[in-house]
Amino acid sequence: MSDEKRTSQKSDLEDLEQRLEEVRKRREKPQETEDNNGSLLGMAWRMSTELVVAVLVGTGLGYGLDKFLGTQPWILLLGIGFGFAAGIMNVVRAAEKMDAANAHVPLGEDLADEDDETD
Repeated sequence: MSDEKRTSQKSDLEDLEQRLEEVRKRREKPQETEDNNGSLLGMAWRMSTELVVAVLVGTGLGYGLDKFLGTQPWILLLGIGFGFAAGIMNVVRAAEKMDAANAHVPLGEDLADEDDETD
């Protein structure tokens, strides 16, 4: 009877190990390619576009409100300022996402100093 119990425990343990390995494989991040210049260029293009669009939207809204209310150029200037601030916030948010995505990427190996060399 003890042989049956040991065999059962072994099979249960092997089953558990197999299920754990399957979960680990599913949770692993896919390997990124070495050439990520295209994605970096895309992120730079996105950041610059977000900044320009935010300024243009703020300018357009300010101009429209100035025409409607007859307060030229004050609301236009406020619109440009708010648009610029919103654009900067979008760029900072996108940069933080990039940093978070690349947090697991090592920056490089430590180089040996002259003091560290051993012969």
